[in-house]
Amino acid sequence: MIGTSLLNYQIQAKLGEGGQGAAYKALDTKLGRTVVIKVLPAALTSDINNLKRFEREARLASSLDHPNICTIFELNEANGLHFIAMQFIEGCTVRELVKGRPLELESALSITIQTADALAAAHSRGIVHRDIKAHNVMVSDSGRVKVLDFGLAKLLDEDAAKSAGIHNTEVGNAGAPYGTATYAAPEQTRGENADARADVFSTGVLLYEMLTGTWPFHGKNSIETRMAVLNSTPKPIADVRKETIPAKLQQIVDKALSKSPADRYQRISELADELRSILRESSPASATFGLMDVTTPRHISSQGRVSRAVKWLRNAASSKTPNSTPSLPHQSISEQHITATTAQAPKNSIAILPFRNLRNDPESNFYEFALADAVITELAQLRSLVVRPSSTINKYQGKNVDPREAGQELQVGAILTAGFMHSGTRFRVNTQLLDVASGNILWSDRIDADADDIIGLQDTIAQKIVDGLRLELTPDEKNRMESGTSCDPAAYQEFLRGRDFFGRYIFRSLAKEDCDSAISHFQKAISLDAKFAPSYSGLGACYANRVFKGFGGADDYERAEAAFQKAISLDQNVAEARMLMVFVYLWRGQKAKARTEVAQMLKQAPNEAVVYFVKAILNRLDGEYESSLRSLDRLVELDPPVKTVAEYHRALISIFRGQPANARQSLEKLIATEPDSPIVLAGLSLAHFYAGDLTMATALVQRVLSHDPNMHGARPIAGMCLAAQGLKDEAISQLTEPVIKNAAADYDVAYWVASTYALLDERDTALEWLARAIALGNENRHWFAWDPSWSAYRDDSLFNSIITGIKVERTGP
Repeated sequence: MIGTSLLNYQIQAKLGEGGQGAAYKALDTKLGRTVVIKVLPAALTSDINNLKRFEREARLASSLDHPNICTIFELNEANGLHFIAMQFIEGCTVRELVKGRPLELESALSITIQTADALAAAHSRGIVHRDIKAHNVMVSDSGRVKVLDFGLAKLLDEDAAKSAGIHNTEVGNAGAPYGTATYAAPEQTRGENADARADVFSTGVLLYEMLTGTWPFHGKNSIETRMAVLNSTPKPIADVRKETIPAKLQQIVDKALSKSPADRYQRISELADELRSILRESSPASATFGLMDVTTPRHISSQGRVSRAVKWLRNAASSKTPNSTPSLPHQSISEQHITATTAQAPKNSIAILPFRNLRNDPESNFYEFALADAVITELAQLRSLVVRPSSTINKYQGKNVDPREAGQELQVGAILTAGFMHSGTRFRVNTQLLDVASGNILWSDRIDADADDIIGLQDTIAQKIVDGLRLELTPDEKNRMESGTSCDPAAYQEFLRGRDFFGRYIFRSLAKEDCDSAISHFQKAISLDAKFAPSYSGLGACYANRVFKGFGGADDYERAEAAFQKAISLDQNVAEARMLMVFVYLWRGQKAKARTEVAQMLKQAPNEAVVYFVKAILNRLDGEYESSLRSLDRLVELDPPVKTVAEYHRALISIFRGQPANARQSLEKLIATEPDSPIVLAGLSLAHFYAGDLTMATALVQRVLSHDPNMHGARPIAGMCLAAQGLKDEAISQLTEPVIKNAAADYDVAYWVASTYALLDERDTALEWLARAIALGNENRHWFAWDPSWSAYRDDSLFNSIITGIKVERTGP
């Protein structure tokens, strides 16, 4: 099967095989998504009952819409094979997760509660799973559960089954055992009809397995195991787990595992409710955070209870805030490692993680990044606080990460985690501000708001962070926070959607479609509220980034300029608009104005990472390499994830200093972890080009273009490589219309176009583009005089006139 296709599904790998068929990982070429294809064995296709059963599984599961149930996309037939296309889930089964080792109490409860919620949704539709087991429950790295394979499901309401067109065939012969022996309820073992209470029993077995690392019923074979299910009593959990558990939990498991259905929970939702009460009692800090049904799965620590208690007390005693609630440190983190690392964190520094969509509502997903981004933007205006920018949080989106580990990685003193629930006109956010070094909760709260007052909600969060960190604000900062921001609710919804698409574009996809969607939402926001400055700033940022990413031109800068000017006229403190406007000034030939703006922002927003990025670019373009390197160092301190971008610019400076080997060495280290990064590959291509290795330089830049043909800013580098090899036609072919459009607005791309023409001995065109690059702000005179691509022009009077005409006076940073 591997390498073949079923309709629009390309089979990539085999995932496993069982009684219900073989499962394959596949690519849906229509929608560009990874799916699982489940194929019924060819030997069974002649049996109409099996085909009906296969059809029933697909129809039953596809009728269930719940975040904890694996989504079925379609049932189809191709090449004589019947198959189901379903959601591909990153993670592992509970069986793979446990591996004979008990899970932490919170992890086991979380997985069981989510499984029970999935089954409750199925039961409400008259569907019983009847084969719940560790192999049929998937858990993602973040702790999200997906229940698989409703293959043994049975409709309780047979009339509903007939009206839905679903064949009501029986799974096995009357009186014969069915279900997996280790997990099947006694009535299944006896071959009797089973209802929803059979799933309660199987879920109880699953919970026992996660708490103890083993099954409650054992036998040398399936027959002995089924006899144990009917007659034996499982060992108490505490005897197997070797760790005290709440007494009530043992009672819950005993009730779920009752031999008689009448003695079990009559509804699985009752079991879930009981387990939630245990979670609240055993983990008050988690309960404070909100509905913590999803938690990163962990095994219980090998440490003894006494040593953990001592560590808990030591952290409680070292709490900075007298009224804060101490929390047990996550055992996966070395306390010594955390202390050593966070000692490097800047004073009063914070990171805001993406908000978690607790209801997993796809319509509300845009809040995850956008709300965190909005709080970051608001706090970034405070001089007394270092706030990690939005670029740092991108990789955490959609993941249930350990806050302390994230805080340690981001090198901050405090970290905010938040989860939200959006239902109709109501919006609830559960927040925690955590001290990264101690693990103590500095502040936690549940904030309820009207869905039309999201701005008020984020203002409240920002103020509580200020209070929790005990920051001292200037009078202007206090007034700004107290006055808040107003915006039409519908316009603000569009603004947040725009920020979500914009973040997706610049941090993850680089897809033009995401940029276009962001522009559309920002424009809608402006049409609904023409006085909200951030909407104009976001719109301008989209247009400016079209140029930065290589597929925009002068018309995009014109649109960006209009948007930025409007944003600044409405609010002088919009840092994004003011800093990106610097590149518009360069395009306009207003280099002095650009320098002045950066100098002012250094004073007004000394902790804004974007200020140091822009300053580093200006210094590099001026040939002030040491100043540029210092700004890049500060940039990485404030925004660690932009290290790749910083290394690219450091590599350019090494090349400008005549040290391409140093540039190559630093970029090759990044290739090991970012093999497909276009900026790293482009920089490495330049390093090889100036080291004289044209073959490798060409291969690297072609790799960029083969991955993304629309990366027009890289094509002139390919043109330089081909021109240096004497391949004139091939070199000229790289200078397409979109490339020329981009070069007319970008200082680096314009210089690479000029260098291509210089290598082709197209003198007049080369010098025209060199003058254009200088007019765009690229005044790196030392480099122009040294660049080997221009060696034939050293005695050219016009060339020398152009580069000696560059002004050396500096009026800015």
